[in-house]
Amino acid sequence: MNWFRNTGLGMFIHWGVYAVHGRGEWCQAQERIPTAEYDQRYMDLFTADEYDPEKWAQIAVRAGMEYMVLTTKHHDGFCLFDTKTTDRNAVKRGPKRDLVAPFVAACKKYGLKCGLYFSLPDWSEPAFFSGPHLTPEAWNDFLDRIVFPQVRELCTQYGQFDVLWYDNIIGMSNGKNSFEPNVNFRETTTGNTNDKLTAEDYRAAELNAMVRSLQPGILINDRSLTPEDFYTAEQNLTPPKDPERLWEACMTLNKHWGWYPADPYYKSPFEIIHAITGVAMSRGHMLLNVGPDRYGRLNSNEIQILETVGNWMKVNKEAVKGVTSGGLDGGSYGCSAKKGKYYYLFLHYASREGFITIPDCSKKFKSATLLGDESRVMTFEYKNDNVIIHNTPMPEYNVIPVIRLEAEEE
Repeated sequence: MNWFRNTGLGMFIHWGVYAVHGRGEWCQAQERIPTAEYDQRYMDLFTADEYDPEKWAQIAVRAGMEYMVLTTKHHDGFCLFDTKTTDRNAVKRGPKRDLVAPFVAACKKYGLKCGLYFSLPDWSEPAFFSGPHLTPEAWNDFLDRIVFPQVRELCTQYGQFDVLWYDNIIGMSNGKNSFEPNVNFRETTTGNTNDKLTAEDYRAAELNAMVRSLQPGILINDRSLTPEDFYTAEQNLTPPKDPERLWEACMTLNKHWGWYPADPYYKSPFEIIHAITGVAMSRGHMLLNVGPDRYGRLNSNEIQILETVGNWMKVNKEAVKGVTSGGLDGGSYGCSAKKGKYYYLFLHYASREGFITIPDCSKKFKSATLLGDESRVMTFEYKNDNVIIHNTPMPEYNVIPVIRLEAEEE
């Protein structure tokens, strides 16, 4: 677990047939498109002509990232890997080749830990909608025919990897049991309880025991409805209640996960770095998402943001890797983190007056260093239980300066 605790950043990659229409990975459900129609309209247009996961890995490395996670199968049920369970896969349709193998190879080549995302729900299977309580035989058939074999294939076909990133849906937000023609369980029965799925329904303990027997040392997230190794926060920065629990905050660069060209609302590098520092002080790290197009290309907005983040990480990565909360009041400047005898002050709001104040601070410090510019000389003033640091940097666009303080006694 040490690498996960001490990593600073990871890359999430949402990629699949939904990259063809560019309306997001939930489009099929939101627009009630039956699977046969969805496949006919989009599947063979997902060609991955320019897919080169080594380019993704290079961008990840430049961004200061240490692992990548790829959506091997999202809720639409289309598999990017070679599977014997269904013809709805990238070897039989669309690209006509396995897309997971070169991804795993690229991670290993560039020294990145490798994560594989797998959706437990599958919209192409009616049993997912009816659930285990209304149709128990169909549900168990779904697990035995689709879920368990596909997870086994991922764990046996690509050598060792590092993270199994499950995804899940509890109920369907559209209020329907299916968007397939002539399949509506609510018309024939009442009491649908698919919104109350449990780990027992998924046979999660059995599933994860199989995974660990095939992939010793793997980390598994909490979305099989059992705690497993780490907690995931989606589109928020809320840490787990247990301060010792491993966790990551997964976040999009705009408002969507999959390729969505109509969405221009990209976060600024300042917003991303602000979030990275906030998560770090709570002993977590960020998993930042990109959404390649149907050909496998990242867009220029994503690349530009990640390049800026990477430039910041080159200078400041020690302040967000393996740190804990600094315990210092953020006052008007921002927040802090701690590692050993060092305290890191994240200047979210650098002062134009050339000083910052740590209020109600009884600690004494030996030195103050601006990461990336050790020539800057900063001095301390202890006044009315406050620590005032002089000659701090002025605000700069898209940059959050970090001051490293060395404590006198720890």
